[in-house]
Amino acid sequence: MNDEEFLRLTTVYLEDALDAGDLELLNRELANSPDRVRQFNDLRLVTGLIHEYGRAFESGDATTDGKSSPSEASGVDSPVGVSSWKAASKEQAAQRALAVTVAVLATAASLFLFLNWSGTESSPEGGTPAIATLEYTSHAKWGSEERVLGDQLGKGKLYLEIGLARLDFRNGVTVTLQGPAEFEILSADQTILASGILTASIPESAVGFEVLTPAMDVVDLGTAFGVSVGGDGETDVCVFEGEVEVSLAEGEDAPQLVREGSAVRSRPKADSIDTVDYSTERYENAWPVTSGVLQATGLMKFVSPGPDFVPGRYEDSERILVFHERSHVLLRSDLKVNVTEPGHYVPVRRRNKQAIAAGQVIRSYLLQLNPIGEFTRGETAGARVIGQITFDRPILGLIGGTTHLIRTDELLGHPLGDYGDTRRGIEPTRPDDLPDSGRDNVTLSEDRRTLSLDLSASSAVDQIRVVLAEEP
Repeated sequence: MNDEEFLRLTTVYLEDALDAGDLELLNRELANSPDRVRQFNDLRLVTGLIHEYGRAFESGDATTDGKSSPSEASGVDSPVGVSSWKAASKEQAAQRALAVTVAVLATAASLFLFLNWSGTESSPEGGTPAIATLEYTSHAKWGSEERVLGDQLGKGKLYLEIGLARLDFRNGVTVTLQGPAEFEILSADQTILASGILTASIPESAVGFEVLTPAMDVVDLGTAFGVSVGGDGETDVCVFEGEVEVSLAEGEDAPQLVREGSAVRSRPKADSIDTVDYSTERYENAWPVTSGVLQATGLMKFVSPGPDFVPGRYEDSERILVFHERSHVLLRSDLKVNVTEPGHYVPVRRRNKQAIAAGQVIRSYLLQLNPIGEFTRGETAGARVIGQITFDRPILGLIGGTTHLIRTDELLGHPLGDYGDTRRGIEPTRPDDLPDSGRDNVTLSEDRRTLSLDLSASSAVDQIRVVLAEEP
């Protein structure tokens, strides 16, 4: 949720005019951000000042300086004069009250902006303005200095010896480094990868984000991509979504466009950029973190998007596959889903289907178990796989019915995906089922970020779509 929307919701709340949908949005924002709670309370304090001024003017009873009215002072019984004078006094009082209110509201706006600035643009150690936040690490070991989650990073170099580290930039860019890596932040939209592996996701608001390497300069055009720089400076660029422009680091040739599902390579001081086979294998550790999957335990495998994205064609009897589908999707109407509450996924009647409220920005993933080979309907042989996956955002809803999956393919499915029309979905466990019934067991954690799965598939593909809030 951006600052303008938060300020609007808070203002309407303080005016006691917030509807149920907006109240849910505000509560969700406050539940997930201590900074928002602080801003909300400060605005309530300022609103209290407004009310205090209002009561002070009301208690004056049409006088503005504590003096009696002209008729009271002269003792003249002049109803018309008294009424006119009181009306004028009330008008003056109202004008002064309005002026005070405007002044206090202006103070509130300034206070809000100041709090927002100081809360999100605080300077890291060293005094340079914060450009990014260290949002997540996994087995990370740093070179010259210690780093902890929440560190505010400004201009400067980072040496990641081992592990993974995700940086969330202020402009919405997400970058994950895989060590050993040497990375430098030059500005909010320009960085250097001297060595190591990097994956990045760039929203439309940050198009033009640049990664400089010893061999190539990479300029984003609204996309997700990976960059790998070897010890000799050889650089590979692999585009997962959208497109980028690449140019030789020391050349003057026109930039070369690299589209989704393509990859290129070059060396320092080379005179060309060569097309190579598209492969995401080297990015399989970093890319899930960039796209929002913080951890996958058990037999689960993240599949990077690429050419001919057809989930049903991926067969694996031993692992649950995870596909990242869509990001930054604005819901223009309520989205019906099968599950919205923590706990076990259980069958519900059609009339009891739940919904995610319109107005939210969401992202989606598809989890799939599709055993190798063909099975007849009712055949007990097949595959059973258990795994757990943790996301960086709250899960708003789960879609596990064939009908709902098909209906949401266009909105939430991968833009290049071909999902077909075969039977899919899950068969959730029923209360009267015996152990090892062969049905699917799915559980959403209380914090709404972790999904535990025990899937069994034979005659049909097991699929479940996970819908997340795009903003924390």
